[in-house]
Amino acid sequence: KQQKQQQQQQLQQGTPSHDSGSEATSSFVGETGTSNRTDSNLDGRPPLRSDPKYAKYFKMLKIGMPLDVVKHALERDGLDPDVMDGDHDKPEGWGADAGLPLKDDPKYSKYFRMLKMGLPLEAVKHSMQRDGLDPSLMDGDHSKPAGSNAAGRKGKNDLAKSPRQRDTHRRTRLHWDTLCSVRQGSVWAMLEQDQDVDDIEIDETEFAELFQQEKDTAPSNKRAKGKGSGGSKRKKAGAVKVIDPKRANNGGIILARLKMGYDDMARAVDTIDESVMTAEQMRGIVDFMPNSEERSALREFMTEGGPGGSAERFDSLCECEKFMVAMMTVRHSKRKLRALLFKLQFSSCLQELEHEGTTIERACDELSNSVRLRKLLGIVLNIGNRLNTAGSRAKGKAGAFTLDSLLKLNQAKAFDKKTTFLHYVVLVVQRNNELLIRFKDDLPTVLKADKVYWDQCLSDLEEVEEQLENVRKIALYQARSLHKEKRRKKQGKNDTGDGNDSDSMSDVSLSLEEEVGALRSTKVGIFTLDAIKKVSSLRDKVEKTRTKFAHLLEYFGYSDKDGEAGGGMQPHELFQIISTFCRDFDKAREEVAENEKLKMRKERNKRQIQQASSKSPETLSSEKKPQ
Repeated sequence: KQQKQQQQQQLQQGTPSHDSGSEATSSFVGETGTSNRTDSNLDGRPPLRSDPKYAKYFKMLKIGMPLDVVKHALERDGLDPDVMDGDHDKPEGWGADAGLPLKDDPKYSKYFRMLKMGLPLEAVKHSMQRDGLDPSLMDGDHSKPAGSNAAGRKGKNDLAKSPRQRDTHRRTRLHWDTLCSVRQGSVWAMLEQDQDVDDIEIDETEFAELFQQEKDTAPSNKRAKGKGSGGSKRKKAGAVKVIDPKRANNGGIILARLKMGYDDMARAVDTIDESVMTAEQMRGIVDFMPNSEERSALREFMTEGGPGGSAERFDSLCECEKFMVAMMTVRHSKRKLRALLFKLQFSSCLQELEHEGTTIERACDELSNSVRLRKLLGIVLNIGNRLNTAGSRAKGKAGAFTLDSLLKLNQAKAFDKKTTFLHYVVLVVQRNNELLIRFKDDLPTVLKADKVYWDQCLSDLEEVEEQLENVRKIALYQARSLHKEKRRKKQGKNDTGDGNDSDSMSDVSLSLEEEVGALRSTKVGIFTLDAIKKVSSLRDKVEKTRTKFAHLLEYFGYSDKDGEAGGGMQPHELFQIISTFCRDFDKAREEVAENEKLKMRKERNKRQIQQASSKSPETLSSEKKPQ
């Protein structure tokens, strides 16, 4: 202790120390770091280890606390934890340009000029990042050197305590609907790794001129549109006499066009003969098949109604009533007529359903395989994030958006009231990758698939399956009737032969072999066996198409959390969105081309005026002399 006191006195008096004390002196100077030589070399600033601001953190290191714990304490106190990774014998923020403030540094002068021009801070930071510089420097104190960590970064507490800078500009916003998360394997996950989308060049000055303006609170008038509603009351049909007069009149008009005997119609329906009537004729008469009340009224009239025989009473009926009486002689007439109509329409209906399923499959493949559409979505996402996050550090960037947001791109307008967000997207695409303009060429089937209503296709397929089951029952009933025809006798209601439709076709328990054998015994049964195979194949195709569309929804980022298969979106809804976007994009491209032509014409006229005004009076007078 006495030896150290002597060494301190010698240092203060400028007396050189003895060799025996040289070690202690060097260690003392190393500990305190306050020698005159060090102070002069470090511009009078203390080294980091001797800075009172960081004294307690070096004490934590001396007592053996881990470096990560010390860094956490620095961050908690609002200091930069990265200073502990530097040279502790140098002052805080020591570097090559330590004395030059950030705002005066020639390296960053370009970015401060961008700020003076009114460009958003986020746009300036993006330019710095593109040039390989640290964008977080702009969040710090611009009067401190760039090499200072404190100037480039702030702790959490500093951000919380620093006053929020008030934005002095109004900015256009794109009101899109974002998705909560980016699903792996989706188009948005692919775009995160697409360097072409990140490297698109955007004219920051043009972007700022279009989509930002100094704040000027102007009241906006919203017009409310009222919707009038009106309805008309329907009159109920009158009570049945023999049949309703209006129904009898309409039926008579339809039947007069057929020019066919009612007995011939009844025979064709009973035998399910498709060669007698067309599908259009059958659709016309199916609505005039007698119901239970009309059957009862007509039966009562024919048996007990007034003087004369049944032939005279039949002649007194109107045409529609005569048709109904003829159809009453056919057992299960309604079911057989539907089966006959189904048999006529089956081939065309099946082909139409297969074509619609194939169309949807191809449209799904085109959308998932189009690279140009994917890159275009990435450009929209990139520019949309620039628009919505400009001027605010608190707003986070969207990772994905819903497809129906594409229809809102032509609604967000710049402050010139002419340029829409979609116009600007077209401009950026033309300047960066003109091949993306023709993305519609990748989607020829999508533009047709928007007219295919998938829910209607499924409903039609279910209707086909129900009608096929009806035909199967009729075929089995006919097969049983053929085997029992010679032994069957008419008894009770079944002997009347009035074709009562309420008589059920109850299934008889048959093995698969017996049922196939019974169906092969009639023409209708043979048709039924062939139709069952085709409908089963169509059902497999429909399930395959349904699975492919579900994968397409996942590709565009929809998940089960958004509801049933992307919020219950149907294929035609998705294809309509893409088709509408294609039309909007083409229209915007044409308008951009017109604006470019107009701009070039104005510039040409301006140059001609400048050239004319730049001519000297002597030149003008010399040109006038020959005249």
